[in-house]
Amino acid sequence: MDIRKMIEKVKATGGTELHIKVGAKPLMRKNKFLRHMDLPVLHEDDMSTLIKDLLSAEEQQKFAKISSFEANFFGKPPCNFRLTLFHSQQKPVALIKIINSKIPSLEEIRFPDSLVQCIDARKGIFIIAGPARSGISTSLAAMVERINQQHQRHVLIIEDPIEFHFEQKRSRISQRQFRKDIYLIEQGINFAKRMDVDTLVIGDLKREIPFRNIVEYVAGGHFVILSMQTLGMVNTLEKFIFSFPESDREYVCQVLAENLQGICSQALISDTGGKRIVPVHETLVMNNTAMSIIQKGKISQLEPNITSLGPGSQLFSQAVQKLSLKNDLERSAGEDFLDFYRGTRG
Repeated sequence: MDIRKMIEKVKATGGTELHIKVGAKPLMRKNKFLRHMDLPVLHEDDMSTLIKDLLSAEEQQKFAKISSFEANFFGKPPCNFRLTLFHSQQKPVALIKIINSKIPSLEEIRFPDSLVQCIDARKGIFIIAGPARSGISTSLAAMVERINQQHQRHVLIIEDPIEFHFEQKRSRISQRQFRKDIYLIEQGINFAKRMDVDTLVIGDLKREIPFRNIVEYVAGGHFVILSMQTLGMVNTLEKFIFSFPESDREYVCQVLAENLQGICSQALISDTGGKRIVPVHETLVMNNTAMSIIQKGKISQLEPNITSLGPGSQLFSQAVQKLSLKNDLERSAGEDFLDFYRGTRG
């Protein structure tokens, strides 16, 4: 079975991931749902051929020794993709994630207009947050591409793995991959101070975020775009603040009140049957009211005071209602999402 033809089929039908396991039919993820592909059951010989086709002899030996392997494949047909191999019940399993080589614009991903100004900042911190498979990596890439097109700046991205490659336009884009270019995220952030960086972007790290280093970096007058795997502005800020011991939280709240540019928490909602995906955003635009609430550490007060926050601030409930009224989102799908979100609030 030709692995590249399988990948091509997934991409052509709008899929984002391919799951391959011995003794089962391949699965494709599309619009957040896993679906069986119209392909035969895979045998051990098929998996062996797949591994030999994609991995060098040295990489095959490494996989056999440690039972896991990850790599990006760029610039080869049928498309860019990321391969993850691991053993399950002593048999190899392959996960292939399609990497879209085209970086979308902020307009194409429906990024909130009220927050575009935050990306253009020269100092402070902007946070984009969302759970797994919420499009955070794509949104970060769209932000960086906007800076690349609009400003003459040095942008440093720290991420794991590198998913998008940028053509240098008005800006210089430097990308450092965790565990390949750097081995300690804290060192990467501190080293950025000596790299003449205008915008530091911290993408998905698949590990604990070094919040203390970020606070020190921001307090020093630098600008950071930070991604977090949280849902909602309150959850996001509470995770940030409560990562510090109680004795430090007053200072952290002060730094955030003075430097936070805004927050965009996003989710992708699938309608019935998974026919389409709709992005929904909860947004915080800073003003004096937001600064006062954060400075006092009363983060839960942001929601009841949403109408007093900066223009463009909105809760998930308001965003869902607007999308439903425009028939961009099924009401039942919106209600299901809000029920799920309320559950994350405890």
